[in-house]
Amino acid sequence: MEPSQSVSEPDSPHHIPLTVEAELAILQERVGQLDRLASIGQLTAGILHELKNPLSFIGNYARLAIDLMGEVDDIGERLKDHPEWDELSSLLDMARGNINRIRENSARAERLIQGMLAQARNDGAHFVPTDLNTLLEEFTKLAYQGIRAGDKEFVVSLAFQLDPGVGEVTLAPSEFNRVILNLVLNACYAVNERRKKQPDDYKPVITVASRKEVDSIVVTIRDNGEGIPDEVRQKLFTPFFTTKPAGKGTGLGLALSREIINGLHKGSLSVDSVPGQFTAFTINLPLNTVQE
Repeated sequence: MEPSQSVSEPDSPHHIPLTVEAELAILQERVGQLDRLASIGQLTAGILHELKNPLSFIGNYARLAIDLMGEVDDIGERLKDHPEWDELSSLLDMARGNINRIRENSARAERLIQGMLAQARNDGAHFVPTDLNTLLEEFTKLAYQGIRAGDKEFVVSLAFQLDPGVGEVTLAPSEFNRVILNLVLNACYAVNERRKKQPDDYKPVITVASRKEVDSIVVTIRDNGEGIPDEVRQKLFTPFFTTKPAGKGTGLGLALSREIINGLHKGSLSVDSVPGQFTAFTINLPLNTVQE
């Protein structure tokens, strides 16, 4: 997975120390990037808030439509002998199925918006029992669709290997969501970079897996992108370290993700990679950690 390019790498044999002015200019550029991101975040939060009301109306009217379908069924009991009843009954079943899909997807959209607003508010970490598999699937798809919105040519196969035994896990969803979004966005970047270099026979795949072990929950996000060289992997979790082009990343995502998992959730975030083959990030959440 392609991380971001460091401004200076003191461990490199070709390292040339930067002047104070150059370091200051670089820091100012990064502060500017963070400021722009903050502005975008505020704008996005406003848009999400405005979307909540129409989504609520859609969900409420879908539930009302389902109730009305029940009344139609009662009327239908008196029309079963009508010669066109079979066709009408089939149409009613189709309508009921469509209404249920509208209700389910509006509820899913509301959950996503609530999660994103919680991140935007940054109102502290609240640990609650959370359906981990649902969270993984929804925020993986959200990250992918975010990339697709800016690059219609980008296509990746999303594979989910989610253990039903995981169930609900007590975690801070607004913080954990950030980790999943960051890891999946990095995976998308990695497979997209490889796709550009070998577009004919390469099939990008991102696999998201969960499993319950004796004393922990394990989540793995794996991509078959370019992989990470050993010398880069050692610096992945260093703040501001990045190999992405300017403007493509701040170099803070993985450092913050490790802090959320290791510090906040008392778990661990690790990475395994073979250059040219794959990169896999593994989250380990201990089951015996009690959050107050």
